[in-house]
Amino acid sequence: KVMDALDSRASDTNPADLKRIGDLALELGVEIREGAKDEAAAAVAMWLFDGSVEELPGGYDKGELDPNSPVKELKSFPQDLVLVGRSSILIKGLSSRLGIPWSLAKEWAPTARDVLRPPLLGDDPTARGEEGRVRFRYVLSTLKEWGKGRASRAVKVLPPPLRTRVAALAVAVQERKERRRKKSQDRN
Repeated sequence: KVMDALDSRASDTNPADLKRIGDLALELGVEIREGAKDEAAAAVAMWLFDGSVEELPGGYDKGELDPNSPVKELKSFPQDLVLVGRSSILIKGLSSRLGIPWSLAKEWAPTARDVLRPPLLGDDPTARGEEGRVRFRYVLSTLKEWGKGRASRAVKVLPPPLRTRVAALAVAVQERKERRRKKSQDRN
């Protein structure tokens, strides 16, 4: 959501955009120390994920070690984002040195939008019920597909003898389903 908000903002100074970006940064688990400027969370998000920003909101400096860096306003930073943040900073440094404008938000925003948009709900008329709510059977089928994908990945890492047994079991189950389907068709 942060990547989408950074990519689709109207300007670097628009208060509504800054609030949205800041709120989404806080939603990620970033904690800002008490007494920080209102724009601190937005400045941290822009500093980390958008290298195309010329000036950070709130008058913060872009340098990580500058005395007025948004990093100084951080109370805590989620461990899950440390690697992404460090990688982003390294790439921003390289792109700056080479004179190539680069923004992680611009790179990731299209993928983030695809992930955030529920698949097929708009296209599949059976996915929603009369009240516009998502049908349980659609959720169940999505869960089933996800489970199949996870199971196939798990099988691929099994040792070969065990993988052969699992594959034989899967074929037997599939054959049994096919026989039952044919029997029910013959009855009708």
